[in-house]
Amino acid sequence: MPDTRYQPIDLHTHSTASDGQLTPIELVQLAHQEGVQMFALTDHDTTSGLKQARNTANSLGMTFINGCELSVAWKKIPLHMVALGFEEDCAIIGKWTKKNQTVRLERGRQIADLLSKKGLPDLFDKAIEEAGGSQLGRPHFAKVMVREGIVKDTNKAFDHYLNNKKLGQIRDVWPQLEEIMPELTASKCELVLAHPKRYPLTVTKLKSVLQDFSKLGGSAIEVASGNERPDHVRFLERLSREFGFKASVGSDYHGPFGPWTQVGRFTQVHEQEISPIWYQWQT
Repeated sequence: MPDTRYQPIDLHTHSTASDGQLTPIELVQLAHQEGVQMFALTDHDTTSGLKQARNTANSLGMTFINGCELSVAWKKIPLHMVALGFEEDCAIIGKWTKKNQTVRLERGRQIADLLSKKGLPDLFDKAIEEAGGSQLGRPHFAKVMVREGIVKDTNKAFDHYLNNKKLGQIRDVWPQLEEIMPELTASKCELVLAHPKRYPLTVTKLKSVLQDFSKLGGSAIEVASGNERPDHVRFLERLSREFGFKASVGSDYHGPFGPWTQVGRFTQVHEQEISPIWYQWQT
C-alpha cells in the first residue's frame, strides 16, 4: 500500500459538474470533514460548480481556490492540465471550457460510433442522459455499459472498449499546448501538468513534454495524485526541481471508491524538497 495519508491540502478534485459522484456542496463538506483546510474544485472542462463550492467552503472557514482541469494534447497525446487561482469570471478560461465542452459532445458521438462498429448498440443518447448536467466523458459510457449488461464493471469497460489504445483513432481532438497555453498564461493563473506519471510516455518523452510545458508558461507539475507510488512521487519531486516547477498535490477524487481515493488523501510528499504551489494562498 502506498504511503497515502490525509492532508490539509487538496488541489485536484471532481464533482457532479463533471464526472464526480458528489455535488460541489457535498464534496466540500466531505473535504472539511476529513480535515482539508485548502481546497480546489477542478472539474473537467467546466467551472459551473465553483460558486456553490466556494460558498460552502467559505461558510466552513476553508481556503478555496478556483480550479479547472482542461483537456489538452501534446503532439497528439492527450494530457490534462489543471488551471488554479483564476478569477471565477475569467473570460479566457470561459472561452476554452466552452470550446472543450463542444469537443466533448463531438468526441462522445465519435466514441458511440466506434463502439457501434465493434458490435455494440448506439449508446450516445444514454451516455448523454447519464451525464445529466455534467460534462460528457468516457466514465458515462462506462456506466451505461455496466447498466446495459455489456460489461461487468466500469474497469472492464475501459479495459475492453474505452482506454486510449482502443480509442486511438479519435484521440487527436483536444487543443494542442501551443494553441491554448499562450492565452491562459495571460490570465495569470497557475498552470499545472496533472499526474505526469499516468501518461503513456517514456522518461525521455516526459522530459520533452515538461520542457515544452515550461517554455509555454506552465508553472507547476502535480507531484502527488491520489495513491501515487512513493517512488513515482520522489521522481516527480526531482523533475520539479530539475525544470524549476512549483509542486502541486491532490487526491484526484471522483467518488468513494476506496480508502486510498478519498478526498484529501494522497501519497506523502517531501515538502522541504519542493516549491509548494499552495504557499502563495496560505494566510
